[in-house]
Amino acid sequence: MSRDTMRLPGWDQRLADLIAAYQGGGFIWGVRDCFRLPQDVARAVAGLAIWPDVRPYCTARGAAIRLARHGFSGVGDALAAVLPEVPPAQARRGDVGMVLEAGAQAGVVVLGAEIAGMAPDGGLTLLPRARLVRAFAVG
Repeated sequence: MSRDTMRLPGWDQRLADLIAAYQGGGFIWGVRDCFRLPQDVARAVAGLAIWPDVRPYCTARGAAIRLARHGFSGVGDALAAVLPEVPPAQARRGDVGMVLEAGAQAGVVVLGAEIAGMAPDGGLTLLPRARLVRAFAVG
């Protein structure tokens, strides 16, 4: 997929609805976690189904095993396999990315000056955009 791929009409409202849904629910491995969030964003923004076959898993270890079975060391590698990587400074609202949290890779969504990710102990968490380590274009 190139950066020229079109986003679906109404993507911004679907993204807002998705963020609200994630805010309303807590962190659940395999349902609302740091790998599912970028997948759900890609579907809402551009209609992309990325890595549905990595599930099911219900623990951090299970997620790591499922990613490793596909040849990935973490979320960043899995996203890079299906989305074009862009410099974090060029990521725009609705793109996805990766941060490092206690040495582990976590997927996030770019909201503008902030990014949002799922934290096991706090649910949807806003972070400064400067925390982006890698970014990937969604449409």
